[in-house]
Amino acid sequence: MKTLILGGGVGGIVAANALKNTMGSSMKVTLVDREPNHYFTPSFPRLMIGETKPSKITKQLNILEKRKIEVLHREIENIDLIEHLVTTNREQLEYDYLIISLGVEYHPETVPGFSEFVFNAYDFYDVVKLSQRLKNFTSGQIVFFISSLPYKCPPAPYEMMFLLDQFFRQRGLRHKIKLTIVTPDYSPEPIAPPKVGQSVRKMLDDKDIELITEAKVIKVERNILMLDHDTKVPSDLLLGIASHWTPEVIRNTDLVDKSGYIEVDQLTLETRYPGVYAIGDATAIRLPVLGAYAPKAGSFAHAQAVVVAKNIRLLSRGLKPKFRYDGKGLCIMNTGFGRARYSTVHYYKKPQPYVTLLHPSKLSYYAKLAFEKYWFKRWF
Repeated sequence: MKTLILGGGVGGIVAANALKNTMGSSMKVTLVDREPNHYFTPSFPRLMIGETKPSKITKQLNILEKRKIEVLHREIENIDLIEHLVTTNREQLEYDYLIISLGVEYHPETVPGFSEFVFNAYDFYDVVKLSQRLKNFTSGQIVFFISSLPYKCPPAPYEMMFLLDQFFRQRGLRHKIKLTIVTPDYSPEPIAPPKVGQSVRKMLDDKDIELITEAKVIKVERNILMLDHDTKVPSDLLLGIASHWTPEVIRNTDLVDKSGYIEVDQLTLETRYPGVYAIGDATAIRLPVLGAYAPKAGSFAHAQAVVVAKNIRLLSRGLKPKFRYDGKGLCIMNTGFGRARYSTVHYYKKPQPYVTLLHPSKLSYYAKLAFEKYWFKRWF
């Protein structure tokens, strides 16, 4: 039996390990990714302010081969769901089961001027460059904006702003720095109960971080962010989250909805094709109540990967799949100065999604640091 996993992010790595750990030599597991490395994105905010190094949050995917997982560094060119074939730039790969975990790609070109004037806060190489830029930034306005919805890891922009606040306070420069965050959402954490968003708003206000909501970004010029209604936000340093699209190889299939994300069964993550699953950021999971996309984050991809791996194991043995994804996850938002806020999410809960956000604590901060170490030790 062969399971082919497309994508070496959180979902792909967990799925590969879970399958191999439970099935051993009875299942050949192959992971395909264009990148040779896995980057631990939850640590990007700390990388930005120099609290960690690039080498500390990077692992080569081929390390997984010591766990008997085949790793191929390839560009995926076509997915033939009828013939059970995936074509790469070097070969055709057959499969019995397919897990699509390709995530999203960033498209800065959707905002004119982004590529020329903006650091992409979700791109590893841009974050490394930004870290160097911040060392010489001593005064002025820093603006962080979100190009469009949906985007993955909704708390991350706020975490980055809190750490920028810490960074400049520790250097004695905060009084010379204006921090502004611009979002198309009407509130931070929009799927959460109002008190959660209000709590984040208060933290921003307490730290003198300006929040501009319900903003549509039109374009970027040097030192200016242009919003709709001819609103101009001046900036000496621009950070942004580029528009998210699924990869073209996914959009060229009939798996996707009108927005380009993969339609899946909300409980099993199976697509319209039996034995073909999609997990993580590329999926189109709609919230039962609000109708919006469910939030996209590593913890959700992780949980989905475990469910899919368990069900593939049952199917390969001729048994009925019984495991279900419950829409639960967690997040820890670093709020600076050795504290963080622990959050739990249950986005399938009715009558509305359940989201908690605890007060900042040292315990949550240390839990976040510990998880980075756990992640690499557990899965690599």
